[in-house]
Amino acid sequence: MKFNYLFLIAAVVLISAVFHGLGLFNVLPPQFVYSDLLGFFENAAAPGFPYLQKPVEYPVLIGLFMQAMAVIGKTEAGYYIASAIFLLLAAIIATYFLNRLTPEKYKTGLLKYWIFAPSMLAFSVYNWDILVIFLVILAFYFISKQKDNLAAIFLALGFSTKLYPVLYLPTLILKQKNVLERLKIFLVFILTAGAINLPFMFLNYGGWSYFLTLNAERNSSFDSIWTVGRYLFPALSVSQINILSLLLFAVLYFYIIFKRQDDGIIKTYFLITLAFLITNKVFSPQYLLWLLPFFALIPNISSRWFYALEFSNLILLFLALSWFFLGRDLTYFYWAIPFILLRYSSLSYFLIKA
Repeated sequence: MKFNYLFLIAAVVLISAVFHGLGLFNVLPPQFVYSDLLGFFENAAAPGFPYLQKPVEYPVLIGLFMQAMAVIGKTEAGYYIASAIFLLLAAIIATYFLNRLTPEKYKTGLLKYWIFAPSMLAFSVYNWDILVIFLVILAFYFISKQKDNLAAIFLALGFSTKLYPVLYLPTLILKQKNVLERLKIFLVFILTAGAINLPFMFLNYGGWSYFLTLNAERNSSFDSIWTVGRYLFPALSVSQINILSLLLFAVLYFYIIFKRQDDGIIKTYFLITLAFLITNKVFSPQYLLWLLPFFALIPNISSRWFYALEFSNLILLFLALSWFFLGRDLTYFYWAIPFILLRYSSLSYFLIKA
């Protein structure tokens, strides 16, 4: 049966790749078929090495992945096809290990909330998030096998891809039985992350930290609850949002870390991810992919709230892309507000329910 799951996820990701690949031919308006893969081709193909000679607004492993795909593919189409193939492989491997993690009686959740989730179809070849999810799922798998050192390695690789897996590290450290084991997990993570990041930090710190600076200085995204806050309170500045969002997240994070550990490590990670998505000033629609493994693993997920979250997110993607490509008309934002509220209500429901 597991091979059927692999075949199905391959089919879904392939459909996603073909759909977004239509952006190569301009046969549909960009607000329908846009993908970040094609949007960043010029950066990937530009002369120079990422982080050293040219800035990249993503952590190191994504920048290196983009560069490798440009070298392999050579043309825009070749770059896109090479990227899609590797993202497809990541999705297949992630599904294999997620299937091994999922209890037999919950296998329908693997189909419903992972393989056939609307977000998988829309976003598996939209951005590079499936790469970090593949690494996170491997970390979960090794935690389940009591191989926490390997889990720490994959969390460090995930951190070097999309940052957020570092939020899972403290719980993994606290899970250890004594100080020596906790120190070992911490060192494994630091050494792995350091091996990837330190060369770029030493050679060109400004290039390496560009994505951090960019995210600190950018305003809340079009479809963020913080943008609704800015609309209601125009005096709300970027720095104020940074402080408020950090404080809110810190309160939730430390409550989850120290008060909810008895819920089990997977549910704790689910709560942490929800807290981050709810409080963060930037919400990119593909971030919902981060939640899909938890929906597949945790029983008794509400289908009604799941699809409210999924479809409000897809509508917001279309409105955000329309706003970007068709002119920054506030009408798109007014239409977006009820769906922003619905998406955050759904996230809050899962946080409270869990």
